[in-house]
Amino acid sequence: MLSAVKESVRPTALSNRREIIEALETAHEAAVDYWAAFTTSEFFAPIGTHWSPAEHVRHLTRSMTPLLPVLRVPRAALRFAFGAATRPSRSYDEIESLYLKALRDGGKAGRFTPPVDRNAPDIIRRNAIMDAHSETLRGMTQAMERWTEVQLDAHRLPHPLISKLTVREMMLFTLLHNQHHVGVAEKRRAEAEAHPGF
Repeated sequence: MLSAVKESVRPTALSNRREIIEALETAHEAAVDYWAAFTTSEFFAPIGTHWSPAEHVRHLTRSMTPLLPVLRVPRAALRFAFGAATRPSRSYDEIESLYLKALRDGGKAGRFTPPVDRNAPDIIRRNAIMDAHSETLRGMTQAMERWTEVQLDAHRLPHPLISKLTVREMMLFTLLHNQHHVGVAEKRRAEAEAHPGF
């Protein structure tokens, strides 16, 4: 199921802006359905010894949030801050390879790790977490609408694990990152069910 969802929104080449936005929206809808399948208690509970579903979602929101103001600043300011792109944008598959290698080499969430939440499970907080996630992704895709294809490839942004990415690559990474965490959560869930106490 998860692999089928991922393949349905996996760009096969260097996608244009509209294709990336649509893939982000499709992946987000699938992820919302996935997280909704957890009860509220499960949503806030660690999966074995790993992050809870809530922590995965909060991490994703926390990692997307800095992109909102950056995508809205004048292009000249962005170029001044991070420089112009010095190579063509890479594909989704290439970005995925770089990211997975960074994780194998010990890459961590770092400052994007969600703060510890010791509150009791609560449906209102759960809804707030999911609403914040949806609003952040919506804000990002709306900001992307104001970028031309040329601008997506001409400007770059820093990534904490894989150096500087063009704006197009950062959007592809955001798609990959959201899909990756659904996959990780599902893998951890299956491991916890097969090996209680894992």
